[in-house]
Amino acid sequence: MKDFHDWNKKKIKIDENEIYNHPKEKEIWWCSIGVNIGSEVYGKGTDYTRPVLVINAEGSESFIGIPLTSNIKSRKYACIIKTDDGILHTALIYQIRSFDKRRLTERKYILSNDEYIKIEEYFKKLYKL
Repeated sequence: MKDFHDWNKKKIKIDENEIYNHPKEKEIWWCSIGVNIGSEVYGKGTDYTRPVLVINAEGSESFIGIPLTSNIKSRKYACIIKTDDGILHTALIYQIRSFDKRRLTERKYILSNDEYIKIEEYFKKLYKL
């Protein structure tokens, strides 16, 4: 069962935080995504985190990111990527969204150019660019 009450307490603390991290494109960060509805991706553990790939960090307080999962999924709009330590992740392109930078807890990886190009191709396919 999802614990929305516990997540709301954590979300209030995140909102009160005045420190913003400064991610860069291609970086993968642990991000407090929280508890969400239905098939929306959600965070795990006591801080409700999951890795998120930063694809645009131009905003002063927010960024656009793609949530990742360690479950390897072969879906039309989910791209399998490999981090520099050889670990496979699935980038859930269809779950792309804007995040507040205060949700970021720790930088995990920097994605290689080749792997980032794969993400861009999937993104173009999804949004027919």
